[in-house]
Amino acid sequence: MIATPVFSAPIDVLIVDGFSNHDWKHTTQALKGILENTGEFHVSVSTFPGNGKEELDNWNPDFLSFDVVIQNCNDIKGKERWPLRVERALEQFVASGGGLYVFHSANNAFPEWAEYNRMIGLGWRNKDFGWAITVDEEGDVVRVPAGEGDKTSHGKRVDALLTRLGDHPIHVGFPRQWIAADIENYRYARGPAENLTVLSYACDEKTGINFPIEWTVEYGEGQVYNSTLGHVWHDQQDPDGMQCAGHQTLIPRIVQWLAKKEIDPSLPSDFPTAEAKSLRSIPIP
Repeated sequence: MIATPVFSAPIDVLIVDGFSNHDWKHTTQALKGILENTGEFHVSVSTFPGNGKEELDNWNPDFLSFDVVIQNCNDIKGKERWPLRVERALEQFVASGGGLYVFHSANNAFPEWAEYNRMIGLGWRNKDFGWAITVDEEGDVVRVPAGEGDKTSHGKRVDALLTRLGDHPIHVGFPRQWIAADIENYRYARGPAENLTVLSYACDEKTGINFPIEWTVEYGEGQVYNSTLGHVWHDQQDPDGMQCAGHQTLIPRIVQWLAKKEIDPSLPSDFPTAEAKSLRSIPIP
C-alpha cells in the first residue's frame, strides 16, 4: 500500500485531446486516474470537436484558468488543426508563466506551427528540420545539425534503462538509473532545441547512441516538459508504459513542477531499479 500525501489546494490541470494515431481516450483516462488518485489535482478535459465550422467556432479551451495544460493531440496521421486563436491562446498561456506537459506522441504534432516547435524543443520531424540531440558516454549533450544523422524514428518498444542527467527537482530522490517499462526511444527527434535541458536518456539498441527520453524547455516565463514515456496503443488494454511505477511516480511530480508547486519527494517502495521494471495497476478516475 502506497501512502497518499494530503495537500491543501488542488492544482488545476487541463488535458486537451480529441485526435491522435494513439489511443487518446485511454491515455486521457489513465492520466486523469493517476493524477486524481493523489488527491492533489483537479483534472478537466477539453476535447477537439472535429473540423465542422460551428463546432470549431465554439471550441475555446480556457488555458489561463489552469495551472498546467497536458497536450494529448497528434495530427501525424490526419488533417486536424487547432484554430489559430487556440494556438495563440496556448502560446500566451505558456509565455506568461503556464506549464505545458507534452505527452508522448503530442511531440509528433503540428510541424507547421512554428511556436509549437519552439515550445516542444524536439519532435518527430524530418532530417533537415532542425537540431537533434545525443548524449555521449561522458554524459555531455551533443547537438547534431540539420541534415546530419537521420529523420526521427524509433525501433520496437523496450524496457529501457534510463540514466538521468544532473539533479532536476522532478527527479529528487530517484536512483541515477532505473528501468522504464515499454518505451519508445526516439532516434533523432528534431527541432529548434532552444533553452532545452535534457533530464534523462537511454541507449538505442540499433545505433548504440544515447538519445534523450525526457527534456524541458523554457518558453517565455513558462516551462514545458516533453518525453517519449507513456505509449498507449489501440490494442493495449493495460499498457505497461502507464502501469510503470516509475512513470506513475513521475507524472504528478512533472505537473507539480510545471505548476511551480512543491514537489512530493517521497519514493514509493515499488519504484523500479536498474535491474528490473515495476508495474502497478492504473487508478480508475
